[in-house]
Amino acid sequence: MRLLLIYITLGFLVIGGCQNEKKPAEPSTAALKDDFTKSYLTSSKEVEKGYYRFKSKTGGYTMLLPVQAVISKDFGNERDEDFYEAIIYGAEIDQADVDTQIIYENKPLTAHIEENLDLLSSSSGYDGPYSESESKEIILYKGEETDKTDDYLTYIYVGYIKAKKTNQAVHFIYGATCKKEETACQNKEENHKDSAMKIMNSFTFSE
Repeated sequence: MRLLLIYITLGFLVIGGCQNEKKPAEPSTAALKDDFTKSYLTSSKEVEKGYYRFKSKTGGYTMLLPVQAVISKDFGNERDEDFYEAIIYGAEIDQADVDTQIIYENKPLTAHIEENLDLLSSSSGYDGPYSESESKEIILYKGEETDKTDDYLTYIYVGYIKAKKTNQAVHFIYGATCKKEETACQNKEENHKDSAMKIMNSFTFSE
């Protein structure tokens, strides 16, 4: 009888111990819930509020990626060894549908700035001028405009990010679309501009 009580007691201890074990936390952001997107992240921790660190599968560059972003696995996703990569991500940010395309190249033709800006304009539909800024590592050519239809507004931010020391460069297109009737979405225009500019300025290229 005493032996039976010992077994019963041990059983309750084992069950109680299992119940007290903490379950692994469920992914809390869209980027972490998607395994394909997660495979591009250097860490599951945000490097700054609202952003993870993305690393290209070419190894050629890193950038900030919004925590809401989900990278398309099939549509628009291409890679040619270490010389070319194209990705598209979608997200819902500040009540807008955000679509972003990044095309990376590591070829001598990236040095032809005007030709690449013309290509960026034609591929994005952007029809405005570019302003230029630079940091120690990159030169950034950027533009912005608002595209209007009967029912929607799309805030468009484009950039050509060129490494100073190498042939590496990125074509960047960010579009945030709101319904015209959703004024709360439209009131977030400045947030989208800040996010697009933050991402463009976050690019770092390997040497």
